[in-house]
Amino acid sequence: MLKKIYVFFLSLFSFIFLIYKILSAEEIKYNKLDKIFEEYPKISSNTIDNFGSNGFFKKNKVEKKEEKKHDDLVIYITSPRSIQSNEGFFQIHISTFNPIREIKINEEKYKIDNLSYESSHDYANKKLKPGENKLVVEVITDIGKTVKEFKIFLEDSFYKFSDMRKSSFTLVNVFGLSKDNNANSSPSEKVEATKGSVTIVAIGQMVTGYSSAFVITTILNFDDQFDSKYDSKQIIFRQLGIDWNDQKTSFGDFTLGTGMNMVGLWDKEEQSEIRDPLNKKYKKIAQENFYQLKLKVNFNDFIKWETSLKHSMKDDYSTLMKTEETPPKVYVSKLSQGFETNWLDLNWLLALDYSTTDAESDTKDFSSSGVSLKMTWPLNPVPLNLQYGITDQQYKVAEPLTGVRTKNYSFFVETGANYQINSWLSLSYSHRYEVNESNIINSDYSKNTDTLNFTVIY
Repeated sequence: MLKKIYVFFLSLFSFIFLIYKILSAEEIKYNKLDKIFEEYPKISSNTIDNFGSNGFFKKNKVEKKEEKKHDDLVIYITSPRSIQSNEGFFQIHISTFNPIREIKINEEKYKIDNLSYESSHDYANKKLKPGENKLVVEVITDIGKTVKEFKIFLEDSFYKFSDMRKSSFTLVNVFGLSKDNNANSSPSEKVEATKGSVTIVAIGQMVTGYSSAFVITTILNFDDQFDSKYDSKQIIFRQLGIDWNDQKTSFGDFTLGTGMNMVGLWDKEEQSEIRDPLNKKYKKIAQENFYQLKLKVNFNDFIKWETSLKHSMKDDYSTLMKTEETPPKVYVSKLSQGFETNWLDLNWLLALDYSTTDAESDTKDFSSSGVSLKMTWPLNPVPLNLQYGITDQQYKVAEPLTGVRTKNYSFFVETGANYQINSWLSLSYSHRYEVNESNIINSDYSKNTDTLNFTVIY
């Protein structure tokens, strides 16, 4: 089973990677052409159209049918792609073999001499706004109209051309191996289990402004138990998230997002009629829609603060067997806070969170609070980290049969190391010791988990 899945996804990765390389090669070709255009700006418009450049010069393709195409008209500017001051000016030059009748720059008309075949205009830098600016030059002659678009970036203390956000696509593959010495979370009879896992993350970024973009994230995760008697623990997980993010708002790095995820559990015998839509060997156990807000603020590079609020609505199929049964609703709200700083040559990360779960049955409502502290030693070439965390879970209502209100307390200690082999390849290892204490009989347990991850970034 796992071998077939690995072969399928490795083939899929190879195909996606090949397409990505082809697109990258085309982008490099166009960037080279753009540089040629910058070095030799006096290129006729029909030459640019033949190359189809996507960079410095962009031809407006929306033309009226009655307008004729200019083959002997040149429009160019003397400004570089980015400028650092709003003082001074640059020139816009127009040259044609037909008399110029009208010139517009960003819808502003400019005066021209009668029967003029050439025109130059000084454009003041102070007319530009900090950040990316578009100049649309429109020229009308006796034979028609030509429109040319230029982009000029004006830098200041806030806007830097090198920091301008760019559209991108990233594919991340994580191949994992983990060993759990208490797979059943038993208080006494511990059994060991080993599993392999594959996680695929695809991230597409579509720029909408200097620092803003839509970010689309997809996640696929599945695992395979080495011992077949634990196959019932195998899961398949998918998530689709769509975020709008602006890294430079007046109050910080802001994200507004929504998404959905789905979880399936291995059920080869098909005991449940409710099947996972991606793989029929799994039964569908949960589907969730969520909304979230995030804000990151950097206080003078000394401390970074991150806060997030997430609300999710889940359909719980875990106890259902028939398709006609209606899944119970579960609502979860979570507030998280994070504080990061560098001190004593270490990186410190403090995380706090509080969540409430509201199910259809009051006996399943609970609240959970947690805190963790992570320290990272930036050793070269293998940074080390140590993390400690605690979680307190309190059910709101006692069980009618026992009269007991469930309380769970757990803590963990985790150590890890990461080796960055190169920019696209890394290897990480972690050991986690976890203890759970509960007022419910036979719910106390402890376990050790070792995990090895191999990460490839395309």
